[in-house]
Amino acid sequence: MNVIHSRITARRWAGWLVIAALVVNAAIMVSDSVAGEADKQEVHLYFTDAKRPFLVAETRVMVNPGDPTAFSRQLIVELIKGSVRGNLATIPKGTQLRSFFLLEDGMAVVDFSTHFRENHPGSCRLEQLTLFSIVNSLILNVPEVDRVKILIDGAEAQTLAGHLPLEFPLTADMLLTR
Repeated sequence: MNVIHSRITARRWAGWLVIAALVVNAAIMVSDSVAGEADKQEVHLYFTDAKRPFLVAETRVMVNPGDPTAFSRQLIVELIKGSVRGNLATIPKGTQLRSFFLLEDGMAVVDFSTHFRENHPGSCRLEQLTLFSIVNSLILNVPEVDRVKILIDGAEAQTLAGHLPLEFPLTADMLLTR
């Protein structure tokens, strides 16, 4: 009788374990799909309008990892890749993101490779569009960022192409946006 009772009890436990495993598995699947949806964020990246010398917002859906520093890096990488809608890239070809820091006081520090300066076409307006595509894309998409300091090859630069000072952090400028 004890042998039969322990076999029935073992079968019940095995059945309960299978049910518990199915419930846990289903909960993980639901949690992953809900988390996957919650991690997606609509962002506006700023590129140069192909017809006019202004910035235009290009909407994309990106995965937000929940870390403002990592998310900011992703935004810069997407700006470097360029437009997917026929707008003009604002960051020169060959430019790489060397590093990115987000300080506790809200200042983002973006360090680009030397290609950022060397391959820039120049002109005051193009310099404005380049800098504010970066600044606006960060500040308007990442609440923790309120100003942006640009470095080139790990060092402070006076300007990018000889027109706008980079000695101090920049804030968003919507006057360049249409």
